[in-house]
Amino acid sequence: MCHALLHDPAFFRLLTRIDAEFAAEARQSRCPGCKGPLHVGDFPRKPRGCPASVREEYSRRLSFTCGWCDARTTPASVRFLGRRVYVAVALMLLCRPASSAAYALGGLLSASARTVKRWRNWWQKDFQRTAFWQSVRERFMPPLPADDLPQSLLERFQGPTCHERLEELLRFVCPLSTASMIK
Repeated sequence: MCHALLHDPAFFRLLTRIDAEFAAEARQSRCPGCKGPLHVGDFPRKPRGCPASVREEYSRRLSFTCGWCDARTTPASVRFLGRRVYVAVALMLLCRPASSAAYALGGLLSASARTVKRWRNWWQKDFQRTAFWQSVRERFMPPLPADDLPQSLLERFQGPTCHERLEELLRFVCPLSTASMIK
């Protein structure tokens, strides 16, 4: 079951390595505005929903600042979904359709029922209005049922294990981790 991944430090470390790859690519590309050099400009995070053994690794969001124009460049992330406090894995796995299991798991991660309900509302309404979803939704035929997101989205990925399907899903939605795709 995918929920077991919420307690798997190895999976969380894999996501850290993926984010490091995204960051290396972004830094190599230089500043999108002026093509100046990018310098490390990570910012602190207080992550929730990850094992204590990886909390330190998740306490920084990888980001860069241009050495010429001082603009910030924050690469896509599979660990974080925008500015949300809970890590992306938790946002994917706790938002199953109003099930007692999801609320119980939310309790284990100190996510209140109200928080889980707010996330579900985001998936069912706000997510579908994002520029990202508008640009990719036609890839899914038949269309995904809105009331079953993100579970219905996870089920469309074909990896042989839950670990691989969830990794594919996080890579797929990682554009949502940047400000440009949230609106």
